[in-house]
Amino acid sequence: MMKERAVEFNTDVNLKGTVSFPEKSEGKLSIVVIIHGSGPVDRDGNAKVMQMNAYKMLAKFFASIGVAVLRYDKRGAGLSGGDFYEAGMWGLVNGGIAAVKAARGLPEINPERIFLLGHSEGCSLIPPINRQAGAAGLILLAGQADNVRKASELQARLLEDEVKEMKGIIGVLLRALNVHKTTFSKQKKVFGEMIESEETVLKKGFTKINAKWAREHFQYNMKEDLACITCPVLAITGNKDVQVNAEHVHLFAEKVNGPAESYNVPMMNHLLRDQEEETSMIKLKSIYKSSLSKPLSAEMLYILKEWVKKYVI
Repeated sequence: MMKERAVEFNTDVNLKGTVSFPEKSEGKLSIVVIIHGSGPVDRDGNAKVMQMNAYKMLAKFFASIGVAVLRYDKRGAGLSGGDFYEAGMWGLVNGGIAAVKAARGLPEINPERIFLLGHSEGCSLIPPINRQAGAAGLILLAGQADNVRKASELQARLLEDEVKEMKGIIGVLLRALNVHKTTFSKQKKVFGEMIESEETVLKKGFTKINAKWAREHFQYNMKEDLACITCPVLAITGNKDVQVNAEHVHLFAEKVNGPAESYNVPMMNHLLRDQEEETSMIKLKSIYKSSLSKPLSAEMLYILKEWVKKYVI
């Protein structure tokens, strides 16, 4: 069980969220601030296209072991102000810094016990957030220890490779459409257009692309910010994750200068759920849809709980 109340704070826009507390507690609490994955997601990790609810589930998990959580709607999502497509990477970093300051100001919270948890893109935002906000520890779930462009290129390559090997009539049709030869080259062309453009938003047909966000991510080198990390770090990625390189979980641990642990969870996917199906970029949408009814990975939660006992509580 947990208690919740609304919270809001400001950068150049007003951001709104929720603070969760254990049902019963004594003294000042540690708090985890959740930094979202990519897309126009709210405090629970939900977007119109997918109701992930992972961040709400994480809040319940942390409350059950005596830790508070602050989670918030990304700019342009949920009840927060601003326009998602106008937001750049550094605007999201500033939102995370403001969230940490808001957490430090809560009367129930020990201001020296602020922890950051990033999911997916959040793992790329946490190093610069931490450099300015000074967290007591970091949790990196399903992240890429490199800029976002490399993760996007990995996904395109996986799709091309899968089509090359695909059996049956669907494979024949996709190869006839040259999907196995064109995905990466088309992506490269769009990336080039975004880098060369000075527009905040590009339009490709009926699709809006947040070009400023992409440019800032592509130009960011997290190596220096990772080296500045001296607090405890926990990195976990699933081996069924096709949106990031699963081996990067260990690069996080190698590149930071604090006590670090890294784990691959064999059955876990990018939604932090166990996945029985074989990995597939082509079937990803249906795999994710079936994953949403599942609880968070039990193995991931066990690793989290053991680390929290050592460093958070």
